[in-house]
Amino acid sequence: MKIPPAQIENYIQKISAEKIIGCLIFGPEAAVVSHRFDVIAKKISPNLSDVFLVTNISKERLAEDKGILIDEFLSMSMLGGRKLILIKDGEAASAAALKLLFEDQNFFQKSENFILIQGGDLDKSSALRKVCEDNPHFAAIACYEDNDAVIKKYISDELNRRRIKFNSQVVAMFLEKFGKDRQMILQEMRKMITFLGEDKNLTIEVVERLTASESEISIAEFINNFAAKKFDLALISAEKLFRNAIDAITILRFLSNYMQKLHQARVEIDSGMVDFESAVKNQRLFFKVEGEFRKHLKSLSQKFLVKNLRDLERLEIKIKSSGSNPRLEFIDFVQSLLRAK
Repeated sequence: MKIPPAQIENYIQKISAEKIIGCLIFGPEAAVVSHRFDVIAKKISPNLSDVFLVTNISKERLAEDKGILIDEFLSMSMLGGRKLILIKDGEAASAAALKLLFEDQNFFQKSENFILIQGGDLDKSSALRKVCEDNPHFAAIACYEDNDAVIKKYISDELNRRRIKFNSQVVAMFLEKFGKDRQMILQEMRKMITFLGEDKNLTIEVVERLTASESEISIAEFINNFAAKKFDLALISAEKLFRNAIDAITILRFLSNYMQKLHQARVEIDSGMVDFESAVKNQRLFFKVEGEFRKHLKSLSQKFLVKNLRDLERLEIKIKSSGSNPRLEFIDFVQSLLRAK
């Protein structure tokens, strides 16, 4: 039974009450597959360490004995309760074992146990995918990359579920910091909630303080010094980054991205397309960056931005194509700007 993408989140939340005996999680996004596998497992059996209620079947055991899945599905826990049967990988063996189980048309009436299978990126011709999608008593959930809106809703729902006060800027920063990795989002969220204690108000300042690494702080410092044409201070910031094992290409790309945003805003203003504030907003900056961005936008000309964007592009090509030391090439580039100032 296919679960439509729009229904997946709600379906997973109530999956323990659904009239199914199992679920296949699969798709190209391994992080999403793994996260949903763990969520569903805990919905069925909150304590995954309970040896009486949780059974793991390896693909090797499944390949050796296709009947083992039937035995586990029909077995009863010594202490009672719904058993959870976990299978990871083993596509062909899992398909064969399920087909054997489904030969009994009344299989779903003979046990309340639950079979949870984690698959990989299964195409439409996959035997495992077909056998699960075609059976009304077994769910098949495909996991593809979440878009920003889906992840923002996920973050908001998780914070609301924990009765944490927050605003849209907090949600935006979670997405910026942790991307679309739901497990990472949950892990960091738990740390923040522990830090809050009785205070249930999660502010942007708290998120920033608990997640900002020294390298992130130093990159921001480098970019601000560079855009302010304080190239002597930019050199010091660059050295900090190198000591923290941040490579030249990474620094270069952060800088290029920031300069491109400045250039785009500058073009919009100079062409009369929008006013200054609209040009800033169009760049979709994290609000903490907006203040410095405004200062740089006011002080930097389009000529300066175009020249440096071209120089940065040439520098990246040079670093990648030559056998020279990337760090020395980058330092030499900043020093040349300092000498020309």
